[in-house]
Amino acid sequence: MKRTYFLVAISILQLLVGSVMFYGAAVPVRMSGDVLVVAGDYHFEFGILGNGRLSGNLTELQGRSFELFVFDDRGYASFRDGSNAVPPLFAQNGTSFLFAYNLSGSGQYHVVFVDFPARGELQVHLDLVVVGLRTNEAILAVVVLVGGMALVGASLMMSVWAWRRRPPVPDPSSASVPDPLSAPPDANQDPSDDNTRVY
Repeated sequence: MKRTYFLVAISILQLLVGSVMFYGAAVPVRMSGDVLVVAGDYHFEFGILGNGRLSGNLTELQGRSFELFVFDDRGYASFRDGSNAVPPLFAQNGTSFLFAYNLSGSGQYHVVFVDFPARGELQVHLDLVVVGLRTNEAILAVVVLVGGMALVGASLMMSVWAWRRRPPVPDPSSASVPDPLSAPPDANQDPSDDNTRVY
């Protein structure tokens, strides 16, 4: 029985932790700060489950014009190999701009900004917000929640088995009462003294 109580306590704790993790996976992520791109481009990626949204405010501190791209995996691979065969999901250019883009499904997304095509030095102040259910954190939360539910099922099964293995309790109404007429003679009685006289 103690083992069942222990499993129930662990499963409740696991369900609570999984719920907190799932909530944390849905909290928007904000990135803010100054980024120096000496040569090439600045890139970061993130994954979401379901729909999401990317928004931000970018400013090139030297007043240089630059390009912002949002790619999926195929588009980013095409950008990296220089073929540009797959167009970006979103693109914008300027020295300073606000933008917002709706992410229309689960996947891995790549954000790139670059001095295109010269790929010169950039000093960009960025303020980006990603809204969506982050893939890795959400999967880990689901694993923890499923484990907690499995422990709940196991503890229920153990309690059912323990209940079935208990010996039956006898019914007091069916207990046998000795019949006083059929009671055996007193063992201490002398068999020769049976109140019979022979004349």
